[in-house]
Amino acid sequence: MEHTNGLRVLFFGAGVLGSLYAARLHEAGHNVAIIARGKRYDELRRHGITLIRHDTGEQTVTPVRVLDRVPTDEPFDVCVVLVQRQQLDEALPALARGTGIASYIVMTNMLDGPDVLIDTLGRDRVLVGHVNAGGEREGHVVRYMCAERMTMGELDGSRTERLERIAGAFRDAGFPVDISRDMVAWKRCHAAFGSALCNAIYMAGGDNFRLARERQTMKKLVLGMREALTVVKAHGIAIEPAKLKSIFWIPTFVLVPLLARAFGTDLFDIGGARHARNARDEMGRLTNELMEMARVKNVATPVLEELAQYASDNAHATSKQK
Repeated sequence: MEHTNGLRVLFFGAGVLGSLYAARLHEAGHNVAIIARGKRYDELRRHGITLIRHDTGEQTVTPVRVLDRVPTDEPFDVCVVLVQRQQLDEALPALARGTGIASYIVMTNMLDGPDVLIDTLGRDRVLVGHVNAGGEREGHVVRYMCAERMTMGELDGSRTERLERIAGAFRDAGFPVDISRDMVAWKRCHAAFGSALCNAIYMAGGDNFRLARERQTMKKLVLGMREALTVVKAHGIAIEPAKLKSIFWIPTFVLVPLLARAFGTDLFDIGGARHARNARDEMGRLTNELMEMARVKNVATPVLEELAQYASDNAHATSKQK
């Protein structure tokens, strides 16, 4: 069913996040279409978007319009891009063919900044966002969890009407949204410390519960996150959100048990560890980019270098056997 009011929203990426947000925005009264390919296209056409909320077991099925490519001239108010970083380069030419798309909000982890988005899609059409959910697909079913809040922003930090409309659409769907004045820095910081976090998970065999138990690995994680943000600072990038600065001044002996308590939960398993296990290629790319940034600025990163060894599948397999 097509709604007569609301935004026209195209989702590019039909994994956990694209499926979740597409279903909820459709249910909130927005006109939604989702791009899918191959087996996922057939699943969505046959079953609709099937979601199970991890904490309650509540299941919903939402039929949405499914496309196998970006329409060349159909009008959309916004295209929400939800693909991994190594997939984005291939996706951008297809996205650029959507001449009827007014704006793109890209939620991909990007350590290298938005230049490639600007060059391909146009500065005036690009916004940046960050998700507040995670999960895993089990066949055609998406099992998901939601964390705190989504974050969105314009490239120049301004608070525009289109930004408010896009944020409002997600709020309509039940997702709290914060607006950032420096979303580019926000995303680069997240990608940097996220690389350290995922590599620590790989060091623990992909098991967040094991990570939480291994205090030496947790200590390496804290030190690695500090090194990652130091690399970002060396490139003149602000630490965003500001609360990340606490990593530098809270003592390690305090941070380790605090983070271990958060990581050793079912919620972090579904929302964090499973994503890490399914994003090895992306984390490998981000790790390489981070280490190159460190080399350019001659920043010492001994812990990051140790964690980076676990970004490969071979190292992960060895770690699982320990």
